[in-house]
Amino acid sequence: MSRIAITLDEHALAQLTRRAQANSEPIARTAARFVRDGLLSTQAHPGSEPGPSAGKAAPPADSTGRPGWLEPPDKRETWRRELWAAVSALAERYPQVFSKLVADWYTNRALVETLAALSAWRSQLDAGLTPDPRAELLFHDRLEILERQLTHTSDPTAARFTSGPPPSQWVA
Repeated sequence: MSRIAITLDEHALAQLTRRAQANSEPIARTAARFVRDGLLSTQAHPGSEPGPSAGKAAPPADSTGRPGWLEPPDKRETWRRELWAAVSALAERYPQVFSKLVADWYTNRALVETLAALSAWRSQLDAGLTPDPRAELLFHDRLEILERQLTHTSDPTAARFTSGPPPSQWVA
């Protein structure tokens, strides 16, 4: 492993600092992950520049053009039931991380979208759609970040997520 110095403008440094604080990690670790992610995203297309078009194709979009991990307005109940099942599967596969997930996670839109994206990513990895093993390592980095966020932001006395049927008030 080597050390390098990166020069950032004030705005970029402020963004990086906010993200590091949100993830409860040192700024250098956050910066290193961004560099790794950028390099990995261009790996699929050698010679391409980093950007929205580089890297793997996005998951299939629905009829509105939204990525598959975002809730479609016209298929809300089905999407929510599928997400609940996917989160239950992730909780079974990664019990240490998901033991910290609060029972009412579905009331937090940012958490819902994060869990949906992680679920879509895990599905792509399991299907072998990502030949680079670093994608698996990055997935586990994201799980670690999620675990830290859940540990630091949730009430330790709050009820925790357990598998079972989704709450009727959420899927209806």
